[in-house]
Amino acid sequence: LNMGLAGFVISAVAIRFVYPAVSIEGKSFWIIRSAPISIERLLWSKFWMYLVPLIVLSEILIVLSNWFLNVSGFMMGLSIVTMAFLTAGIVGLGIGLGAVYPRFFVENVAKIATGYGAILYMVLAMGFIALAVFLEAWPVNVIFMSHFAGIEIHASRWVLVVCALALVAVLSLAVCVVPMRLGVRHLEAREG
Repeated sequence: LNMGLAGFVISAVAIRFVYPAVSIEGKSFWIIRSAPISIERLLWSKFWMYLVPLIVLSEILIVLSNWFLNVSGFMMGLSIVTMAFLTAGIVGLGIGLGAVYPRFFVENVAKIATGYGAILYMVLAMGFIALAVFLEAWPVNVIFMSHFAGIEIHASRWVLVVCALALVAVLSLAVCVVPMRLGVRHLEAREG
């Protein structure tokens, strides 16, 4: 649940700064279209520009909150790795959907985060975070209960635990890459 809360905080920050990243180009977007840089490269450069500070923020949040909760070393490590994947997914989703639903002609930049695309972004981001937390709940429960009871985990259970954790990584990468590709296609098809 701690990871879910940190993910919600990161997506709230991302709706204000990451989602509008394409729209803030405004009326000068035609200059970018005529520049010798592809739309794909433009979006991925925006992705990396926003990913770094948000990963730093998310890792600070998760490490401090885990430290205050006095979690085990395993949970600390799992939380750190999971938050990196969740943050990548949140940023990719924000840049991608911001490119699918750009609002170039808004007078106030703060209004960009109030449109249909922004609402869709928040719903998808919350669903993504909830699904990732749900997928990790069972493996964490298995490991915690075996440690608590002093019972060794059977090899077949370890396979299921690793598969569930790997599924979170695959989900995060999909949530990152698919919206980015949709955003590239949408902006390339856009007239000026």
